[in-house]
Amino acid sequence: MKKILFCLLSLSFITRFFYLGSLPPALNRDEAAIGYNAYSILKTGRDEHNQPFPLNFKSIGDYKMPLYIYATILPVKLFGLTEFSIRFWSALAGVIAVVAIYLITKNFWAGLFMALNPWAIFYSRIAYEANLALALFLVGFWLIMQKKFWGLIFWLLACLTYSSALIFIPLFLIPMAIKYKPKLIWLAGFILVYSLIFISSWRVSSQKQNITVFSDPYLIDVYNRERTLRYVKNPLTTKLFFNKYVYFGKIVAGNYLKTFSLQFLVLKGDKHPWHQIPGIGNFYFIEIILAVIGLTQVKFFWWSWLLLAPLASAITVDAPHSTRALFILPIILILAAAGAKKVTRFLPVILLIFLLNFIYAGYQYLQVYPVKAAGNLPVGLKEKIINLKNSGQPITLSGVHDSTYLYALIYLPIDPVVFQHTALWTYPDTAGLIHAYQFANVTIRD
Repeated sequence: MKKILFCLLSLSFITRFFYLGSLPPALNRDEAAIGYNAYSILKTGRDEHNQPFPLNFKSIGDYKMPLYIYATILPVKLFGLTEFSIRFWSALAGVIAVVAIYLITKNFWAGLFMALNPWAIFYSRIAYEANLALALFLVGFWLIMQKKFWGLIFWLLACLTYSSALIFIPLFLIPMAIKYKPKLIWLAGFILVYSLIFISSWRVSSQKQNITVFSDPYLIDVYNRERTLRYVKNPLTTKLFFNKYVYFGKIVAGNYLKTFSLQFLVLKGDKHPWHQIPGIGNFYFIEIILAVIGLTQVKFFWWSWLLLAPLASAITVDAPHSTRALFILPIILILAAAGAKKVTRFLPVILLIFLLNFIYAGYQYLQVYPVKAAGNLPVGLKEKIINLKNSGQPITLSGVHDSTYLYALIYLPIDPVVFQHTALWTYPDTAGLIHAYQFANVTIRD
């Protein structure tokens, strides 16, 4: 077991920490927001909006959960305000997730799949709060399996890290409680603290409502127009078969099923350019084949995990969404490991196919992705900002609504006290987002 763990640790550490600071070749705006807010808390005890130790971070108006930002204070203190320090916890979470999934299954294949899966690697190399939340969930789950129900504390920490955990974890608590039968005091304590977390994060929850199908202006307009036309023709059937529950229920069901489509799982992933390696999906095709075989080998408890995991993504307008559906990643790999165990006579062939898939994904990530990322990430902006700084002249940048101010804050870097007292902000846009356009000696034009 020690040799297996050492092997898995080595693989996961190399694939997650190798050139972490330079690949991806630029920070996305969420990473920049996480890094600067951690830096601001470290220096002043206040976030970029001058709020003392907030439980939810306003940032650009998208209201972020607190744990990843507070955790990032430590690497920023140790390594400075760098890409490496901002991504540190996500990379470490990726390593921890590999160990956790092996301990949960006692199956080397599960650990190997997690160590080399493209979705797992890609998300571990970007400061995704969801990736840290997933690792906390897996650690808590392993402890619960050992009847150490204080593992529920890790589930609560996951709920403080990413909003999808607020939906998935309380739902999964039901089959977990049926299977492992924790004492009532642990369940009551979890529900109490979870309720406090949910209340404290109401700003996050209310902002995230803007991305659900139930509040999307386009879908609401389509529903109202279609319902009006149908009602004129037949009021009774319209009330019965074209009410808001049926209409939005069909959309959510369609989004849910898309999470299990080959397009999302194997071919491409979701539509967001920040969320995948070019030319591949979230899983290797061999993993999905093995997972289908593994479905016949596991009990309903594992099915419940698989069925509940896509719900947080399914209710949003841009589903299927790789970040919001991340809790589906480990269960599919657990099923794939069960499938591999079932077809042991073919393991050499399976291993060969898996390694060929990994080599192809490695080429796409190391060679193709850095080039294509330049079209979706601010590649080169860091060098431009540093050159302007070295010129000694006032700094003028473009792209107000691209959150360009965050990169100036990171790369100059700007004293948080100065920013807190000099920043001028745009009015909220239709999504409620705001951006600083002037602070210190920096001006950002539209």
